Amino acid sequence: MTEAERDQYETATRELAASIGVEYFDTRPKIDIKPLVGKLTVAGMEAYGIVPLALDGAKLTLGINESTKRDLLDTLTARLAGYEVSYRLISGIGWSRLINRYAIAQNGDVIESGDFSDFSSRLAGLEPKFMFEPIAQLAFQLGASDIHIEPGENSARIRFRLDGTLHPILELTRERYELFTSDMQIRANVKWGADEPQGGRLAIRAINDDGDEVTLNMRLETVPSLHGQDVVIRIFNLSEQYLTLDNLLLTPPQREVLDRAIAHPRGMVLTVGPTGSGKTSTLYSIINHLNNPEVKIVTLEDPVEYELDGISQVPVVSEDQESFGNKLRAVLREDPNIIMIGEIRDADTAKTALQAALTGHLVLSTFHAASASAAVTRLIDMIGENPLLASSIRLIMAQRLVRQLCPHCRAKVAPTKQQLLEITTALQGVDPSLYPALEHIKLAKSVGCEQCHHFGYSGRISLIEQLSMTPELEAMITQASSATTTQAIEQAAIKSGMMTLLQDGVLKVLEGKTTLEEVYSAVGE
Repeated sequence: MTEAERDQYETATRELAASIGVEYFDTRPKIDIKPLVGKLTVAGMEAYGIVPLALDGAKLTLGINESTKRDLLDTLTARLAGYEVSYRLISGIGWSRLINRYAIAQNGDVIESGDFSDFSSRLAGLEPKFMFEPIAQLAFQLGASDIHIEPGENSARIRFRLDGTLHPILELTRERYELFTSDMQIRANVKWGADEPQGGRLAIRAINDDGDEVTLNMRLETVPSLHGQDVVIRIFNLSEQYLTLDNLLLTPPQREVLDRAIAHPRGMVLTVGPTGSGKTSTLYSIINHLNNPEVKIVTLEDPVEYELDGISQVPVVSEDQESFGNKLRAVLREDPNIIMIGEIRDADTAKTALQAALTGHLVLSTFHAASASAAVTRLIDMIGENPLLASSIRLIMAQRLVRQLCPHCRAKVAPTKQQLLEITTALQGVDPSLYPALEHIKLAKSVGCEQCHHFGYSGRISLIEQLSMTPELEAMITQASSATTTQAIEQAAIKSGMMTLLQDGVLKVLEGKTTLEEVYSAVGE
């Protein structure tokens, strides 16, 4: 909502207050709610349509809005017999945003305890059309990346993905699930009950930890399932200030390899891995780093996930049969310096991107492959034996995300004989100066505390594998034959100094950042 639109809301509310003889109150100046928390529950505020505005001794000022049921106010005043209660008329949007702030204070207790029963009870008293904001606000506070709404035969569950792991939050009756998902789909401008998968976008105003309002952008995806629409809402809660190379937490050698690759004015840099491995965030961090007034950067994305200042971002709508390759050819006619392609999906896009990388453009893209070496063989399979491939690629960076142990409560334990054997085997060929002597190592394990909401983990870190093009690899790829397998390319890259995903993960285990179980779940044993 723009400031002008908000002004219109407040003007209309001021006029309504004058017409009904109630004093108007503007909630835009920030209200200190700390002394007011606990005077009424959030469920009570929503039931009565009021919100506390000020407390001066025994004088309690409550805000009402145009939808408040006035016949309930006498009952409320009687319940608050210890206070001298007065009422002010506030706008509906002001009421909603203040409710969100009170909900954050209440959610804080929920988050600290890890018990979501109180949160579930609060939502049970709300109409389904009012449930989405508090659910999205809680997900935002917890740092969830996704909200999953999964229907069963008689009920539906809502789960949040936190640090890559799903956690149950609440259950809905069948009737409330249908009303709730219908409301969300209307917001996202997708059809209710469609027989085909759909996607849409929606946004709400949320409150961050500093108490400031922020826009929470989300993408909604629906898939028809046996018992109804299975819905996933992805939350884009990263702001531009976090999309930096420093926040990728690369080791100095890894950062040096990346810096060297993106310093070239031409060539291709690929990030590879499965869905949810952080590939796109890495690319955004790279273009954010490269963004300056002297270069033109264009992105092709399906959809645009983060909006960045100073960059031309072009949406590609694959549902309308648009092609990344066709859009890329059009973009190349604008002569950009740097091009980011959301994903290489077909041979046409791959060949066009490789050609662009050879003709004076730095091309950044993502690609689905299990490892950096597997990306090479997949590209060979996609485009055939093509000299463009070896001469265009500067760096292929495979990555995975694993949960990071909470630094406040992790505990140290001695490794088992089996774990020590696995670590020793994984680190064969790795420079011994990069890790401690293995005879007396301790491994960290998760415990759980208030700081990590009793999960034992806090945030995620990347496991990185970097394949840089060397003369040996270029010759192997150019002379591709039946012997040019993923394993052969990987062995050649390791000889050239590449550290595998597993090795990088084991080093992070020895640093106490994560566990062997987390690494194995991401890359295999």
